[in-house]
Amino acid sequence: MKPVSLFGQGIRSISDIITRQRRLNCFYSVRPDGDRSGVVIIGSPGSFIWVTLPDFPVNAYRVVNNLLYVQAGLSFFSVTASGTITLLGSLTEQSVITTITDNGFDITIVNSFNGYVYNIASTVFSKITDVNFPSGCGTICYLGERYISPVPNSRQYRISTQFDGTTWTPQIFATKEDYSDNIIAVDSFLGVLILWGPFSIEFWQNAGTSPNPFQKIVGATQTWGLAAIRSRSVLGQTIAFLGQNPDGGIQVMRLAGLSVTRISTEDIENEIHSFSVYSDAVGMTYTVNGHSFYQITFPTANRTFVFDSMTSVWHEGQTGLSVQASHYGRIGAIFNSNNYFSDSSTGNIYQFDINSYTDNGTQIKREIATKHVRNAGNEIDISELFLDMEVGVGNAGESNPMVGLQVSRDGGKTFGPQKIVPLGKIGEWYTRVIFRRLGTGRDFVFLITMSDPVKFVIASGSAVVESEDA
Repeated sequence: MKPVSLFGQGIRSISDIITRQRRLNCFYSVRPDGDRSGVVIIGSPGSFIWVTLPDFPVNAYRVVNNLLYVQAGLSFFSVTASGTITLLGSLTEQSVITTITDNGFDITIVNSFNGYVYNIASTVFSKITDVNFPSGCGTICYLGERYISPVPNSRQYRISTQFDGTTWTPQIFATKEDYSDNIIAVDSFLGVLILWGPFSIEFWQNAGTSPNPFQKIVGATQTWGLAAIRSRSVLGQTIAFLGQNPDGGIQVMRLAGLSVTRISTEDIENEIHSFSVYSDAVGMTYTVNGHSFYQITFPTANRTFVFDSMTSVWHEGQTGLSVQASHYGRIGAIFNSNNYFSDSSTGNIYQFDINSYTDNGTQIKREIATKHVRNAGNEIDISELFLDMEVGVGNAGESNPMVGLQVSRDGGKTFGPQKIVPLGKIGEWYTRVIFRRLGTGRDFVFLITMSDPVKFVIASGSAVVESEDA
């Protein structure tokens, strides 16, 4: 008789023989002192509505001078920390690709059609009418006292006059040099201008030259491309994004300084390559319990994957009880030390909260499919599966929470009926989560599920295996 470990880092993808693992709406936390366990599993945060804007959907956020600025539908709003909403201006068109940036005095909004400037002091909101502005640029950044935007369908970018997003002169421009792919997005990050192409990334710096103050950083160009414009999101001192490698493969990457590193796994990449569309991917970041997460959603494929930068372990995100679906979060913002996000179909701004156990009232399904439990192909008997969970967590929303278990004896191809055991009513701290007499087979996979709105923590789990070789 011997206990075996259950949890790993794989995600079901290429073949169930390789792994059938799944972590849905839960993440790993490494405990350095190994008090109860070296690694614990914690339920991902729920959410609730913070404010509801009178226009939708939300397309972009920007925090300036203790206000959250939001472009939603045909409107431009400010929101205070207490949730007061003020309409600041109106756009003439809607666009999915929208960017907001600022210089501390003016806030500039661009989309796939036009550009707009809001002057904070005068509260004047106006469309950019300068014929030299690259209308339809979709992205914009501010660096070296100037705004920078790409000229659509070209390798060229244009630069505004100093401090002024309304005036753009034809003499101040530059061209992406090293590769022939067009500029599809621009960013300024840590003092560097980033020119994103579908097949390359070029870096420029402020050299103080005239009329264009920026010069290319020689030898820094990367032969990685941007596969989804809206996948870019700041993750700590890096930018995470969906990239295309020089061989054409689609991978999730992280740009640190001038270097690009891969953060996706073979399992994640195989799933992405199975999608009919991946260019619509949307990325956002948020932080919970010191873990900084990059969440990337594929709307057409209806899937969400989440990367934990602390452990480098991926899990899946989902809203609702479907067999497989995406999380409803799309665009995120960090404001007033809180993590906010919006969905794709309402004016709601939600707040992530580790102590909320629903997605604004919708049940959250926590699901863990374990590693294969086997003994070199020999027949084994599982007499007991024990989950060392936080118990006695019943609450007003669910007084008698339950944990479910399904057993597969064919390596994860099919699962039997669900067995249910209690997680403990309020204060029932001596509850033990044990499943017994799980049968005989040669290759077991266990599917652990909970959807009750209560705290979800697993300190460890093990199966007691009996076999002739035990």
